[in-house]
Amino acid sequence: MDPLRALGDLLQQNAQRFAANLRQAGDRAAEALARAAMPQQQPAVATLLASVSARHGVAATAAQPVFDLAFNPEEIKARLNAVPVYTVVNNKNEFVLVAGEDDARQLGLFFFSEPEAQAMLKKIKQVSPQLGKQAKVLTTSMDRVYEFATTPRTDTDTAGVSFRFVPDPQQVQAALELYRHAGVPTNGFQGVPLFQAEGLTIRGEKERYTPLFFSKEDLDVALGAAFSSKEAAAQAETRAKAERARSELQEANSELAAAASDRERKAAQRKAEQAEQRLKKYEQRLAEVAAQQKLPRVDVGSLEEVISRMEADEKGDWGDVVFVPARTVAGAAGASK
Repeated sequence: MDPLRALGDLLQQNAQRFAANLRQAGDRAAEALARAAMPQQQPAVATLLASVSARHGVAATAAQPVFDLAFNPEEIKARLNAVPVYTVVNNKNEFVLVAGEDDARQLGLFFFSEPEAQAMLKKIKQVSPQLGKQAKVLTTSMDRVYEFATTPRTDTDTAGVSFRFVPDPQQVQAALELYRHAGVPTNGFQGVPLFQAEGLTIRGEKERYTPLFFSKEDLDVALGAAFSSKEAAAQAETRAKAERARSELQEANSELAAAASDRERKAAQRKAEQAEQRLKKYEQRLAEVAAQQKLPRVDVGSLEEVISRMEADEKGDWGDVVFVPARTVAGAAGASK
């Protein structure tokens, strides 16, 4: 499938889902997360958080706090519905908690990469086989995490527990690479990375969507497809103009050769010079486009920051935002090969 078509279909589906979910948001409950209760802790699991972070560098992939959200939750939940999140639970769908860096705080982890969640599960099975037998990776969605985060902890039996996001380490590295290319000094990235390309907007029949990507690879595929389509159309138009100028030049040269008077020769000469100038201009434009092939700037932010801005948005500046889950576009492009 064409990646741009896949992206357009996703955005349209998300917009429709957003409208439906907004109507039904009051009836939806985050069953697995809302029922989560604190299981008995296993001391042997205390170092798991460090092991997850240490594999890719603590500064780059340290788990981030789950945002404390309370304003206008229904609209935001509807927008987050399509984003998958992973966590490790026991056979009762209760969180398997780990100890924080100071061993004094219990942590529940939400992963944005299924392999990272599976790696945590594998580590649990190695460190605590008894707990590992009952543990599994639960796939949920970001709107349910949002609902859970905005529910009082006393209602979910998780008082005293802190919850953290664990971003995909590959996307963290992609975000840091963008910082380095931009000359921005940084030792790490705080939050779950989101990527946006300057000017990359998808227009529907009546709506306009601004996609925010959880995967840099997805953005690259969509941006490459959009840029290629746009440039191909522009180059085709320029080539057509060049062909018209070339035809006019040939016609003027034929008129010049057949001119019977000075007046006819001057008119044909003037027509030929004008056509030649246009032809050179269009050929130069085609050569410049082929030589440059410059893609738009890519910006990076964090999920936490975006949601905070959406909550504070009073002018509708963030009303067209659609979140694009990882592998949505790149997966479609790969399937079409």
